[in-house]
Amino acid sequence: MPGPLEIVQAFCDLMARRDADALRPYLADKAVYQNTGTPASVGVDDIVANLAGQFAAFSDSYEYVVKNIAAAGDTVLTERLDLIRTPTGIQAVPVMGAFTVRGGKITRWTDYWDTTLPMKMMQGDDVTALVPGSY
Repeated sequence: MPGPLEIVQAFCDLMARRDADALRPYLADKAVYQNTGTPASVGVDDIVANLAGQFAAFSDSYEYVVKNIAAAGDTVLTERLDLIRTPTGIQAVPVMGAFTVRGGKITRWTDYWDTTLPMKMMQGDDVTALVPGSY
């Protein structure tokens, strides 16, 4: 059976498919997903609907690139670049994610990021100074 780190990595890798239902098996029935500064999605159906909305908003590009991942017990931390298409091309939103995995499923997922950054990108603002350089 894969451990928490492998489960979260596989979940993140699936984001490139932009298929919210494909992510359903990784989520516990009563899982909680929250982007800081926004209300939480509670329950697998609510989370899948939230992700489907995100995929629709960025219909031609949406991918997680995990730069660093670490696990301690059932907690997994990811440092990611979430890729979205903007008017100036595909850009990376830096995100720190915290996942809790119990019984082989994600039970809690919290992402920490600058929620104003994608809007700046979509408006065509130069955000070079706001995004970490190459890894």
